[in-house]
Amino acid sequence: MQDELKNLADLYYTRVIEPSAGININWIRRTMLQLGIKDESIDNLYMINAPMSREVWYYAFVKAFEEKKLADFLNMLVDTIGSLPLGNLESSLDALGIYYDGKYHAKVFNIAVLVSGRGTNLQALIDAIDEGKINGRIVAVISNRKNAKALVRAEKHGIERFYVPAKKGESRESYDKKLAKIIDVKKVNLIVLAGFLRILSPWFVERYKNKIINIHPSLLPAFAGLYGDEVHRAVLEYGCKVTGCTVHYVDSEPDHGPVLIQKCVPVNDDDTVQKLAMRVLEKEHECLVEAAKMIAEGRVEVRGRKVILKK
Repeated sequence: MQDELKNLADLYYTRVIEPSAGININWIRRTMLQLGIKDESIDNLYMINAPMSREVWYYAFVKAFEEKKLADFLNMLVDTIGSLPLGNLESSLDALGIYYDGKYHAKVFNIAVLVSGRGTNLQALIDAIDEGKINGRIVAVISNRKNAKALVRAEKHGIERFYVPAKKGESRESYDKKLAKIIDVKKVNLIVLAGFLRILSPWFVERYKNKIINIHPSLLPAFAGLYGDEVHRAVLEYGCKVTGCTVHYVDSEPDHGPVLIQKCVPVNDDDTVQKLAMRVLEKEHECLVEAAKMIAEGRVEVRGRKVILKK
């Protein structure tokens, strides 16, 4: 995010250093305190009445961004000096998770989770959002199974839930169009498959290209096409020394799309399917949270089969 922050800070810098602007280190400290941001460096700069250098100004932007208060900081700045033309900074604002409609607002990154079972990976996402690790919200939990425990988890946390059954003989595309109606109404930015026991149609995958991720309990491409305990049993029977999990983008082939994150788990000599599954599941939770966080922050770029993770 460094380039985007610098672009935005530079837009205002030539204006705030004008004597008539009324922006100085005192203004920065007072504004930060009003936003609930306490910072020792800013306090020290205030004590020595430091000049408004570009470095000090950029540091204020970094702190506001890190504390998820950048939109509020910008609005307080505009209230002081007035608005300025944004020019070609729309892409920078978008990368920073902000939009402008006369006022600055933090974008809400909307996530839909498709799941068929217990929903432990769903719970990991819920917890991470509640703890402020992911700047987003889950706007829909969708299941093809009426009794999926994941729907109970969603209800407990006040998340809208949807049971979407498949009719007998219904095509994949016909079923997926029912999912798409929910996803489009909810303005979903990311679709997470967390143990969703259906293969998505090419129509759905193309409609939401590079917006669908899946968690798989192996180090893909190893043991692709298997599910749950089948994967861990195959790992043990093959005699693997290392296994793990993969978060990947979804394409038209099952367990095939570009790899986003992988985490390894050693295979012990005394492992059972259940023991191994539990250790891999812990890494699945970590992997999925990290992936959703990076995507929500705009730090992921897909180039063919290669996924570039930005700092």
